[in-house]
Amino acid sequence: MNPDKIRQSTNYDFFYFVISLSVMNLFPKALIGLATILAFPLRFLRSKVYSHTVLLSGTLISFGMLLSIAHGITQGKNTLQVNQEEIWLNELPPELDQLKLVQVSDIHLGSFANARFMEHTAAAVNALEPDLLLFTGDMVNNYYQEMLGFEDALAKMTAKYGKFAIWGNHDYGDYSDWASETDKIANHQAVADKIREAGFELLQNESAQVVIGDTSIYLIGVENWGHRPFPQYADLGQSMQDVPDDAFRILLSHDPAHWADEIRYKTSIPLTLSGHTHGAQFGYKVAGITFSPMYFIQPLWAGLYQAGNQYLYVNQGLGCVGFPGRIDMNPEITVLSLRSNSAKLNR
Repeated sequence: MNPDKIRQSTNYDFFYFVISLSVMNLFPKALIGLATILAFPLRFLRSKVYSHTVLLSGTLISFGMLLSIAHGITQGKNTLQVNQEEIWLNELPPELDQLKLVQVSDIHLGSFANARFMEHTAAAVNALEPDLLLFTGDMVNNYYQEMLGFEDALAKMTAKYGKFAIWGNHDYGDYSDWASETDKIANHQAVADKIREAGFELLQNESAQVVIGDTSIYLIGVENWGHRPFPQYADLGQSMQDVPDDAFRILLSHDPAHWADEIRYKTSIPLTLSGHTHGAQFGYKVAGITFSPMYFIQPLWAGLYQAGNQYLYVNQGLGCVGFPGRIDMNPEITVLSLRSNSAKLNR
């Protein structure tokens, strides 16, 4: 009855309970209501068979929607999906051909009641044997307390050449009411401390050189940048000030809007990794094609995108915000195998 109350709460259980019941109640009813409206003129025209067919169809579809929502809340959000992509890059040094990146994003630890799912995720990540593990923002919904109890699972994730993380829009605490600005800053610092304690190098408008054999790459991590009202804290110039012009670069930027507006065609960064959209936590798959209504809000909503020699991958995230479920939009671990066009030509 008062959604703004969530801004004062550190416990999301009741909020998620109300949202779950509301969605399971209202969406199926809306479909039955639509079927009733469509059936009325048919009944008025004494076409009872057609009227009954429309009503029965609406009822069956509504019941199917109810089951889908219930499954998304109870099972869908806990069914991990591993997506794999191979990306051929002109700039990738031949020595790094088949470099394996594993990306996770939008964990939103406040959406999990316990660490069971994250323990399973950590095991799945490690089984992939990543060269680099890259986290693209939104560790929490708002508060550092959400990370309590999940430290071991996060620390168990390993990668051969390191683990790196950036901020997402939720990690700043902007969606909570704080007693003072000092409390908000302290919470933000506590989230940062816990990310580092889990073994991640946190990139805050800065870069990191990763030495691999006789060569190296640079990871560029910017703070959140999105279309208003999302914050625009990214400083790409500052992030790249120590990056050589001829270095192979990978950009970590939470919101894909940043790539669309500030990166593609305006820079020479070949690969950007983002998250943020969650794929709306809802979609449907038909004949191998996946669609989500998130497309109408953010066209770059999930998967791999290309503009010339520049690529963007948008991970659909692990956790939930708002609706505590996922319908045909499972939690995702992304495996990106980077291939060198130079290596291919030298064969």
